[in-house]
Amino acid sequence: MRALNKLLVYLFGLFSLVVFACGQADQKKAVSLDSIRPHSNANKTQNDSKKATDTLGPFLNYYANDSASMQIAQLSIGSLDEHRFLDRFTANIQRYLLQDSSSTSFQFCSWSFKDSSACLEAFYNWLDQAGKNNTVVQLKKGSVPSVNYDLMLVAEKQILFIGSKRAIDFKKWLRWYSGTTTRSDCKYILYTQPKKRTKWFKYQNAHIVAL
Repeated sequence: MRALNKLLVYLFGLFSLVVFACGQADQKKAVSLDSIRPHSNANKTQNDSKKATDTLGPFLNYYANDSASMQIAQLSIGSLDEHRFLDRFTANIQRYLLQDSSSTSFQFCSWSFKDSSACLEAFYNWLDQAGKNNTVVQLKKGSVPSVNYDLMLVAEKQILFIGSKRAIDFKKWLRWYSGTTTRSDCKYILYTQPKKRTKWFKYQNAHIVAL
């Protein structure tokens, strides 16, 4: 009887060992090789590089055909960490850092919206806080304080901003904008200069019209 009990204990132990071993084997099979093999960052780097190139698309034509005589010599992606008021109204934002052949640097920002109503709403909200000490700036008449030279274009579904420490030849920028694929008549254009009143005008059918 004792021998039978020992045999049963032995068989039970052997059966438990086999079950445990099979369970371990199944767990090993469930582990994906992708989770343990080293990964290469090559694909991610290529994708990031392609995305950056695509983002610079509107300005790459300067190297081939500078019909607006902008003479842009260098361009790079601007930092998205530099938040601006208009950022809160759309996620479709582009920022560039540009430098022309005379070493004049420009900040360029573009905000795109789903329709003209969303674009104007964002612009009007911006005006509500664009004055001194975040006060309201009157449409077509008010002045926006600035320590730099800033140009803002409010188009159909897009707002563009160009800023520089030097005076901006806004006629060149308007000619450049006329040649872009996203061009449309600009409802409002603001040109701000240090210690001077803001100039208001619009750009329609390739003509500058004072407001």
